[in-house]
Amino acid sequence: MEATAALSLYEIERDKPMPSLNHGIIQIRLGTALQNHYGKQYEIAAEVELKLPKAIKPTIPDLCIFPKMQLKLSHDILKVETPPITTIEILSPKQPIEDVKEKILNNYFPAGVKSAWLVIPTTRTVSIYTPDEKFVSFANGTLTDPATGISLEIDEIFYGLE
Repeated sequence: MEATAALSLYEIERDKPMPSLNHGIIQIRLGTALQNHYGKQYEIAAEVELKLPKAIKPTIPDLCIFPKMQLKLSHDILKVETPPITTIEILSPKQPIEDVKEKILNNYFPAGVKSAWLVIPTTRTVSIYTPDEKFVSFANGTLTDPATGISLEIDEIFYGLE
C-alpha cells in the first residue's frame, strides 16, 4: 500500500487540496473583476463556509455571489446558511475534477444555488453549470452566466498566464 502524505489543516478544514500560486492569482483577479463590474448589484465573497440546507456537508467555495444584502461589521456570520446565487470553484493542481462536479451537483444545487462556475486554470476555461445539469464552457471571448446575467471577458481572468 502506498503511503499518503499528511493533509494540511487547510485541506482538512476545507475538504479540498491546497491551492497553488496560479489558483490564488486567478481567485484575486476573478473576485476583483466581479467586484469592479458587479459590486453594486451583488455581494462578492471569498472563502465563506456554506452550511446549506439539503447539502451533504458544509463547503467553502473559492468565491460566492450573493444578492445585495445589509451587512453589519458588528454582527458577522461565520457559517452562511442562505445559498448564494452562484458558487465559483477554481480547480487546484491535485484536485480531481469529478470531486468538484460532485460538490456542485450534490451540495450546491440541492440547496438552491442557481449556477456554479468551475474554473480550470490549465486549460484557461470556465464552465458554468446550472441545476438542470447542463453546462457551457468558455475558453475565450465573453462568458455569460444565465442565472445572474454576469458577463466577463475570459482574458480579464487569465491575462498574463500561459
